[in-house]
Amino acid sequence: MAGYGRQTPQSLCSLVLTAHFLQFRRVSESGNHETPNNGLARCTGCSEENKKQCSKEEDRLPNMPCDESKPSCAKCLRSGWKCDYDAASASSESESSPTTISGSSALLPIARYSIPFKIPGSQKDRRLLHYFCVQGSDDISGFLASEFWSQTVLQAGHEDLVVRQALVAMSSLHLDYISSSPDRASVASCETLSLYGKALRSLGKRIAQPSDGATRTALVCCILFYCCESAIGDRNAALQHLSNGLKLLASAQYEKVADESKGTESLTTIFERLDMQASFFEDDRIPILASPEYKCEEPDHGLLPPRQGFFGLEDAQQRLVKLQGWLYHFVNKNAEFYQEAKESLSLDILEERSSLEQGYNAWIEGINEFENRDRHNAQTLHGIRTLLVHFHVCQMILQSKFPQDHSVFGASPNPAAHHILDLAETLLEHTIQVNASPSATKTPRRNFSLETGVVAPLFALAIKCSDDSVATRAAQMLASSHRREGLYDAQTMSRIINELKRSRESAMQIKEQNGGWIEDVIPLEYHIPHQYEGGGIDKLLWSMSL
Repeated sequence: MAGYGRQTPQSLCSLVLTAHFLQFRRVSESGNHETPNNGLARCTGCSEENKKQCSKEEDRLPNMPCDESKPSCAKCLRSGWKCDYDAASASSESESSPTTISGSSALLPIARYSIPFKIPGSQKDRRLLHYFCVQGSDDISGFLASEFWSQTVLQAGHEDLVVRQALVAMSSLHLDYISSSPDRASVASCETLSLYGKALRSLGKRIAQPSDGATRTALVCCILFYCCESAIGDRNAALQHLSNGLKLLASAQYEKVADESKGTESLTTIFERLDMQASFFEDDRIPILASPEYKCEEPDHGLLPPRQGFFGLEDAQQRLVKLQGWLYHFVNKNAEFYQEAKESLSLDILEERSSLEQGYNAWIEGINEFENRDRHNAQTLHGIRTLLVHFHVCQMILQSKFPQDHSVFGASPNPAAHHILDLAETLLEHTIQVNASPSATKTPRRNFSLETGVVAPLFALAIKCSDDSVATRAAQMLASSHRREGLYDAQTMSRIINELKRSRESAMQIKEQNGGWIEDVIPLEYHIPHQYEGGGIDKLLWSMSL
């Protein structure tokens, strides 16, 4: 809370809400059809005439086809949906049908809406909410079921128009993403950007005139807008939404507003996960929520599983997220000592490392007990495997430091790393099966999850392991997955790995030509360009001219 001076709790909340309003007003007033900074979200696939109409307010948009390719528009061909482009010529060959909704909301035929509540508004909104309920929410939550995506956001959308508008916009964007080709320059359609701008303006108006529930509404919208900007690929905008949400959450927790305390507490867990995701993406960013300070009197931070075991998979996930935050904080604050011999390390470092190790050992015992306690469905088993991927990578990082142990990542072959790849492979194979199911949109298709899954762990293994087969296999898995998880794009991470491999091979060839000694394969992280001084994936891409 430092930096706000001597603000009273009420003025602190007002300050954060005002910051929200200014941010949203700036974005929404910049235009619905172009996202700040990267210019990815431009209006595409329309004729010049349609572009002019597309720039008008969404309530005056005509029911136009999404592009002009014949005999069907390209977007419908990509998605596998029946196109209404040339309805006049097709009318003699088929029976008349209800009016088709254009753009992303032109979904597969819906016999019955799968929405857990009645909503006013357009058929377009209902179709997008139906899509979210039957497919979008599962994809966005990733390999682990999430109460936020299955219940919280739907309940909030039922109760609050602003949240519902944000959810409709996010659903439209998610549908744009998964139904478009990976090589398409722009993700969001004109229709989607219009919906997104409308949601931003609505939240700005709501915050300008605070009312009951405004804090919770803004928090939920921060998550939805973070999701939108991540899908578009504007990481700066996504991180700004997350930062706003974290500040607002801290303010709400400080004030402990009775009417909203329960609602905001239920959102803390997803903010913790996104907080860690952002810090893994920007390696010089310290987690705000999931970063406990080590205390000798409470060495385990209360993170050990309860005696009766984990209460459920989300309990196991949140305890692992807190362990990740603790590990991140521990490694960063002691970075200057990680190469020191054990005899040179302070007692404080050794004691905290021991406590961390106990925490991870207790967690794996807890998840094994949870897995063996009952018979689980396939979704739960995939969730367990996802957590195991995260656990094993973090455990290897801990084992390799304080004191440094080159055998952890330096082993070649490295069976521990390949075991993690095996786990990740089963998850990606499951995704392929889901994509091929009758209820999914047709190929070509890619997946977008807001939650961290396998992309970041695979990348970490690839650059840290000396075993070249690990990097090769991880890069292939990432490239073929056509997957984005929050800020992480799988194909981008694969490109980084392959470029680092080329750099390493070039260095080895030069050394061999000069008669130098070729030592064992050096991990790819040691071939990151010298001009990279930290700061995360975006700055790494810049340093590699990618």
